[in-house]
Amino acid sequence: MKLLASILLIILAIAGCNKPVVRLESRLISPDQPQLIKIDSIITDAIHQRAMPGCRLLAAQNGQILINKCYGYIDYDSVTPVGMNTFYDFASITKIAAGAPCLMRMYQDGKIDLDKPLCEYFNLDTNGATLGDALAHQAGFKPWLNLRGKLATISFELLNSPTFNTENARTQIREAICNEKLNERGNYLYSDLGFYLYPALVKEYYNKEFEQFLIDEFYRPLDIKLCFNPLRYYPKELIAPTENDTIWRKTIVQGTVHDEGAALMGGVSGHAGLFGRAQDLAVLMQMYLNKGSYNNVEYLKPETVDKFTTQAYPDNRRGLVFDKTPLDTAINGTPSKMASRLSFGHTGFTGSFTWADPENGLLIVFLCNSTFPCRSTLISKLDVRTKIHDQLYLLVKEH
Repeated sequence: MKLLASILLIILAIAGCNKPVVRLESRLISPDQPQLIKIDSIITDAIHQRAMPGCRLLAAQNGQILINKCYGYIDYDSVTPVGMNTFYDFASITKIAAGAPCLMRMYQDGKIDLDKPLCEYFNLDTNGATLGDALAHQAGFKPWLNLRGKLATISFELLNSPTFNTENARTQIREAICNEKLNERGNYLYSDLGFYLYPALVKEYYNKEFEQFLIDEFYRPLDIKLCFNPLRYYPKELIAPTENDTIWRKTIVQGTVHDEGAALMGGVSGHAGLFGRAQDLAVLMQMYLNKGSYNNVEYLKPETVDKFTTQAYPDNRRGLVFDKTPLDTAINGTPSKMASRLSFGHTGFTGSFTWADPENGLLIVFLCNSTFPCRSTLISKLDVRTKIHDQLYLLVKEH
């Protein structure tokens, strides 16, 4: 009996050490850590070189927040500092923060079949591509939407007509995408186009609009303030501008989506349009790290999260929707080369980056508006996000 009791105590002790993360919590860590000092230096230098006017950085390991800081201002007027409640345009991070939750829920509810031909869901060219191919960016879609040509009329109407019809525009855009001939299946080419279409599946299977489904099933119960068209809820001063658009909109884009295609969709799409704060995105990413659960509530099944965040096809680094580290370690990507092949995340055109690594429990949320005022790519040239990610890996290795 004594031996049995001892074994039970050992088992309980081990279980306690490996208990799952419930929710994000602050962790006491000295700001004098050399890696944190280095991160401050990297960001300060990037702001000084005008790679971005400011940013938000939040990183956590195993649910314990290591750094949660604001840097700089929302623009170069240096009037409004970046704060904890500053909202940023996520750009393509929308794919994993809005598109992916819906797609994963539809998958686990048996509404969609990843092996089913894409043409059975949408009136598309039949090149043999499956829905899974599309989610891994190898279905043959062209990279982006051509706002000239057939879509020039609705593009003009959006900018000039007070009676712009969003539903009509969405229909025209989806028809334009479906009428495009697909390239050969199986060749990886990153594309926004499928993500214009997927929100319609939510309406078909759950009789709810894409945005409302996300609010009801994920954002509200997670208590996070991710949203489309944030000016409906928040003052402009809380939202970082993304561009002084002198070509298309001829105004400073602030509080409306930067991506032109998403703007034509009324600001709501599966590929772009989502806004949020760093802490909101961190909760969602922690939910993914927790295999679909957060604060003792299950939103997705563990096997569903694994299915989407694991490499989906040979010779293609990506998961389903989620990006992953390069297959060839000699190739430089945005995530640190210290990130494991289990890790996953996404970047956004506006400069933002989020990544999570199940191997060591590390997650990063870096939000910025590096495209302001004129679509600068200096943040990539300076390797800002990768350098920050490197320092976080070095930090957690020492602690």
